[in-house]
Amino acid sequence: MQKLNYLFFFVLIFNFSYAQKNTTQVLDEALVKAKKENKHVFINYLTSSSKLSQKMKQQMKNEHFQSLISSNYIVVNINVSKEEASEYYTCSNPMKSMSNNNCEAMKFPFWYILDSDGNHIGTSIKDGNNNIGYPTTKEAISDFVQVIENTSDFKADKLSLITDSFNKMNAEKLYSAK
Repeated sequence: MQKLNYLFFFVLIFNFSYAQKNTTQVLDEALVKAKKENKHVFINYLTSSSKLSQKMKQQMKNEHFQSLISSNYIVVNINVSKEEASEYYTCSNPMKSMSNNNCEAMKFPFWYILDSDGNHIGTSIKDGNNNIGYPTTKEAISDFVQVIENTSDFKADKLSLITDSFNKMNAEKLYSAK
């Protein structure tokens, strides 16, 4: 739990330190909208240099997935510049001080969920150091869906749609000639 608190602290520091657009303002607006609509805020950190970040961005823009997720969440995408991502990867970022992973690269994307009061209620970080990020395996998809189940009012049918959406996206990219 302490590591999750450090993660949340880092994310707040990250938001204040590395704002392309005023990230604090964007998050504040998302929290106001979430409170008004009785939703949570899904904050997604992405970088253009990560293929999985681009897949996550594409997944979040998928019409059916977006419709489903937006019924319980206000989604905020934070684009991290290549330079900031490099600092993040090479242990100069404060995130590395909280983990025991000897500065192994933390993968993008990573995400977390806030309730409408700004309280941290979910994260892509599992078991202290493992980042679900964009789920590419059955286990990671299951972990992602578990976080969604714990932070939403989704029942089995909607959770199954989320699972199916990731499975479909992963299969398309795996077998696509693109």
